[in-house]
Amino acid sequence: MGELKFPSQQITVALSRHAAWAGGRSDGERIQRRGEDLSFLRLDNAKLNDAILARCLFTGSSLVKAELRRADLFAVDFMRADLSGAVLDRSDLRGANMMKTILRGASLNQADLRPGQIVVDDGSTKERSANLSEAKLDGADLRSAQLDEANMSVSSATGANFANASMFAVNLAGADLSGANLTAARLRDVNLLGAKLEGALLQGADLRGANLRNVDLSKVNLKGVDLSHATYRKTASLPTEIEVLLHAHSRWIATGGQEGARAVLSGRKLAGCDFSSCDLRGAEMHGSDLKGADFSNAQLLFASFLGSDLAKANFDQADLGGVNFASANLAAATFRGAKLVGAPLFSASHQATGRTLYPVMMDADLTGADLRGAVLDHVDLTRAKLAKANFTGADLRDCAGISGAA
Repeated sequence: MGELKFPSQQITVALSRHAAWAGGRSDGERIQRRGEDLSFLRLDNAKLNDAILARCLFTGSSLVKAELRRADLFAVDFMRADLSGAVLDRSDLRGANMMKTILRGASLNQADLRPGQIVVDDGSTKERSANLSEAKLDGADLRSAQLDEANMSVSSATGANFANASMFAVNLAGADLSGANLTAARLRDVNLLGAKLEGALLQGADLRGANLRNVDLSKVNLKGVDLSHATYRKTASLPTEIEVLLHAHSRWIATGGQEGARAVLSGRKLAGCDFSSCDLRGAEMHGSDLKGADFSNAQLLFASFLGSDLAKANFDQADLGGVNFASANLAAATFRGAKLVGAPLFSASHQATGRTLYPVMMDADLTGADLRGAVLDHVDLTRAKLAKANFTGADLRDCAGISGAA
């Protein structure tokens, strides 16, 4: 983190002349600085209404209580900047980078944070979404803001006001929206994986197609909320400790393992728990008591249930790519329409390795299991107990040990 410094004489003069221009004085001049490096500057209380600052770098700068109404901030870099209490109403923030920016109590009323067309080195253009990941937006005013497709993952927006905001396909995975006002917000196809919504106001919100996996909705008033085609847990909340683990796991997913923690539920007694529509990809549940647990429509990519008791568990429509059921008790479990298929492996830097991990059911007890309509691709069923298992309509592709199916 660089040390803050005061603006140069040149910038100070430009700020003074801009203030004169804003006041209608003849000796004033509107500030126009495009692509300039203004990082680590002390600009608290700066009067920059209507300023043109497109593509400028304010990395690490302090703009506490600065006034930036209607400013041209297209593709500006505010990474780690402090904009606490700043006023950015109706500003153009398309394609802005506000990662880890502090915006507590800031006003972004009707601000435009939609994707912007950015010119790259070869002269072509590419679309860049506004980045507010890990931003601090607690108490911020974003009424009627345009936030479509913005990345707000693991941001903190407790008590923030998003009333009437346009938030189509916004990434809010792992975000804290406790007490936020989302009244009449347009949240279609939004990603709220593991987000905190306790006490949030959602009356009239459009959550069609939203991803609400790992979200505890038991304390959220959903009256008047459109949840058509949204993905969410069917019944009440899980034990508090498990809800905490799910939130940390969601943060782990959202940050690619940089923050949060992978869910490790090995050896736990969780019989009958409702994990329907949860995202437990990569979770470890070795030797757990999960009899009658509901994992229907869950995302379980690379999850491991090694030696767990899953008798009568429900995996209907679940994504079971690369899952490990070795030595698990799956007697009378249901897998109707589930996908037990191979999943490609990626490196820590998200590069394809060319390898695929296929599901394992070696030594599992599938006695009386219902796999109607399931897809099983290269599943290892060596020594699995398959008596009375129902494979009607199942798609079996190169599975090992399937000869015992009844």
